[in-house]
Amino acid sequence: MNDTSKHHEGGCMCGAVRYRVSGAHTYSGICHCDDCRRATGGAYVPWLGVAPETFEVTKGKITEHESSPGIRRGFCSKCGSSLTFGGEGWNDIAITIASLDDPNAITPESNVFLRERLRWVKFNENMRNYDGFPS
Repeated sequence: MNDTSKHHEGGCMCGAVRYRVSGAHTYSGICHCDDCRRATGGAYVPWLGVAPETFEVTKGKITEHESSPGIRRGFCSKCGSSLTFGGEGWNDIAITIASLDDPNAITPESNVFLRERLRWVKFNENMRNYDGFPS
């Protein structure tokens, strides 16, 4: 069940970075793009979008890397855990669902960049599915 109003907390693997999300999320989806795979080492990345004013780092500092012009990926500088995504043209902050203390609290609602997915990855065809990023 998707909980769109509850407070969520999460952080990196080593505990150096902790964050809190307060309020409803704006989207949840699984990205299959090449960049997300390379940035995380996973076959795909489930993301949760939130309004910037609902996101607060409560411990440590998120280090950012500009992965392409205007796009910043946030991670823990100590353990390397991928945590956030955002940048120019983005109204939201995307948070890796797997970094939530309870990643089962959010169920992704869509798949994006399926044209770049690994051919052995199976996906739920009953979700909203997009070859690229939805407009």
